[in-house]
Amino acid sequence: MVQLEGHEHITTILLTPNRSLTWAEAKWIIALMVAVVMIIAIAWTFVGAWVVLPFAGIEVGLFALLMYKVTRSTYLKQIVTFTDQLITIEMGIDRRQSTESLPRFGTDIYYSETDRNWHTPKITMHNGIKRVQIGQFLNADDMVILRNELEKLGFPICREHWWRGRQ
Repeated sequence: MVQLEGHEHITTILLTPNRSLTWAEAKWIIALMVAVVMIIAIAWTFVGAWVVLPFAGIEVGLFALLMYKVTRSTYLKQIVTFTDQLITIEMGIDRRQSTESLPRFGTDIYYSETDRNWHTPKITMHNGIKRVQIGQFLNADDMVILRNELEKLGFPICREHWWRGRQ
């Protein structure tokens, strides 16, 4: 998702991935999966196939861990702040985990697409020394919105496939 907020000399773009599952819903799915697998494993244990029980525990533990990691990654935020002199990119989950700064003048924005649009386009800010990719977790439609917002801010967008029509 792309959200733009502008003040007098500062413009901020908040980038977040699309989230179709909240953490509360993920916990319900994990609990349901644990209940189903453990009921089946306990039934097999009563029949005498007790060796199924440890594997069922490993299965639900791995499922819970992966659901947690995937759901947590959907809470990633990237805040791109444009001032008159500086571009600041902050990224993290729950708190700021990394910060990059680029001078506004001399920074070029590259929009790269694949030949047959098999992959999501990439937007990279590059000033000759440092290269920072923004919005790597966005879908293709949101990348187009981000590109258009950057153009509205006055940045020329360098495209690899300049001969193609714009999307």
